[in-house]
Amino acid sequence: MTFSIAGGPIVDFAQQESLLDVITRRLRSGWRSLIETLNQPGQP
Repeated sequence: MTFSIAGGPIVDFAQQESLLDVITRRLRSGWRSLIETLNQPGQP
């Protein structure tokens, strides 16, 4: 289904990603940034 709200973008509900996809994508990016931070060479 495609809906259009006045003054807003057209939203197609069939193409929206699921909540699980959003959560896993955010967790992956968080872990990736943590690993990159820990892998940086340090100067004691």
